[in-house]
Amino acid sequence: MYKNFNKFILVGILFTISFGALLHFVYEWSGHNVIVGLFSPINESVWEHLKLLYYPMSFYAIYGYFKYGKRNRNYFTSVIAGFLCGAVSIPLLFYLYTAVINRESFIIDISIFVISCCLAFLVMGYLYKNYNFHIFSIKSGIFVWEFIFAILVFFTIFSPKTGIFHPHP
Repeated sequence: MYKNFNKFILVGILFTISFGALLHFVYEWSGHNVIVGLFSPINESVWEHLKLLYYPMSFYAIYGYFKYGKRNRNYFTSVIAGFLCGAVSIPLLFYLYTAVINRESFIIDISIFVISCCLAFLVMGYLYKNYNFHIFSIKSGIFVWEFIFAILVFFTIFSPKTGIFHPHP
C-alpha cells in the first residue's frame, strides 16, 4: 500500500509545483478578475503566494481523499499538517534569505516554492503512514481546511498593507 502512496506523494509534489507555477499568472491573464483573484495571487506579497501551495494541494488532497482518505481518518490531519509546514516555510525562508543577502532573487524564490511543496507533501506522507490521530474526525479536518480557505480569502479582500501582506517589487 505504501509503495503506491509514495508515488501518490511524488505526483502530488509535481502537480502542486506545476499547477502553482501556472496559478501565479492566472490573475493577470484573467484581466484582473476579482473572482480569479480569490484563488491566485493578486500581488507580489508573500501572503498571496501561499495560494500557490494551498489551492493545488487542495485539489490534489480531494483526489487523494477518494483514493486514500476514506480508509484512514488520519488523512485530513496529515494534509493540514503538511500544508501548514509548507505554508510556514514560505515566509520563513523568504525573509531569512532576504535578510542575509539583502535583496530578492527570482531563482531563490522559485526554489523556496519547490522546497515548500516538497516539505508539505513529505510531512503529509510521513504523518499519514506513521501516526494515527484518533482525536480528529474527517469533519473536523474539513472544517480546518475550510477555515484556512476563509483566512486566505479574507486577507485577499482586506489585506493590511504591512509585513507579510505588503507586496514586494
